[in-house]
Amino acid sequence: MFRPLGCPPSFFPALLACATAAGCTSPPTELPPLPSTGSGQFLAVATSDFQTGALHTIELSTLTVRRDIDVVDAQPVVRTYGSKVYVLDQTHGTARAYDTAQEFANPTELLLAKPPEVPAAQANPYDLYVDAAKNTAYVTLYGGFGSTAVTGATALGVIDLLQPTAGIRSFIPLPVASGDTDNNPDATRLLACGDSLYVLLQDLDRTTYRPVGPGRLAVVSLSETRVRKTIQLAGENPTALSVLPGCSEAIVGSAGDQLSGALSGRSGIERVDLVGERSLGLVLRDSDLGGNVSTLEAVRGRDVFVDVSRRVGMNYENDVFLVDAVRGQRSQKLLGPLRYVPSLRVVGQRVIVLSAGSAGSGQLPPGIYIGPANGEALPTTPINLGLAPVSTDLYTR
Repeated sequence: MFRPLGCPPSFFPALLACATAAGCTSPPTELPPLPSTGSGQFLAVATSDFQTGALHTIELSTLTVRRDIDVVDAQPVVRTYGSKVYVLDQTHGTARAYDTAQEFANPTELLLAKPPEVPAAQANPYDLYVDAAKNTAYVTLYGGFGSTAVTGATALGVIDLLQPTAGIRSFIPLPVASGDTDNNPDATRLLACGDSLYVLLQDLDRTTYRPVGPGRLAVVSLSETRVRKTIQLAGENPTALSVLPGCSEAIVGSAGDQLSGALSGRSGIERVDLVGERSLGLVLRDSDLGGNVSTLEAVRGRDVFVDVSRRVGMNYENDVFLVDAVRGQRSQKLLGPLRYVPSLRVVGQRVIVLSAGSAGSGQLPPGIYIGPANGEALPTTPINLGLAPVSTDLYTR
């Protein structure tokens, strides 16, 4: 899907706001330690109004909120690995790494670019995977709007975490789809399972940001640091990826021409056989869902929470459903309408939905909605963090 520099994944309603957003305020060079709140499961949450961003945490058993831990980029992406919380700065091509064991004090900086080949301001990092055992990180670069610095040769970078400020050490070449003349595979989500790192490729025409054909899933061997296989997907403009336990199957959501909101029947929800390395086809199409898939997460082998976006005039509305990915059945609406949903997560027996953007008439307000992950309707009163939540990930301490 279309995500020019400075705009978050899956967020078309924010394009105008992103186009005029200023850079974030410089953070303090040293953060004071914060009081401990004990052990448990926490969400690290980045919020933004597209002018500035902030980092917060939520302890999930009590829903205790720790606000404004740091000032972050206006277009942040949060990823957690072990005791570390990484916040990607999409505007400046960097990231900040916080140690939760040190109460987020004294974060370290990472450069997610390789000047002059890929300048930091043109990198537009999309996702990060950390292989802590090898002190190595992998980053997908989406490329800035109008920039040609990111190509199939430079869209997947490798970073030595022992030298985080040195930038990208090397690249793993990704194949460009036939007919994609811009030479950028539009690499987005990264998920690892076993020795495989899965890289979602959207394959868009960057002059129009519409699909040139169905997307693909690159399979990178972590032991050999190379693309071992590229799986052709059925859906156009894949936007979400969930790998099931055991690494045998994945669920992919695709958005098609989400910018226009067209429902062509060429996108939706599909199952992918990771052992046989082939798509099993679309289980539900966008025309069946009544909108474009912006994000999803599988709960078990067949149950998938899905956010469906639809265009209404010049605006967008989002609803959350539970889908049976084997039978191809969709539940009644569980939550909505929302302005947009940058992500949703399932943690234990609860589903967590991020709602962002300014709510329109009849839409629920921005915030974090938490409810039972059993197919029941979700509560319509969110946790309010001040600014709208745009990215989150889970960590345990």
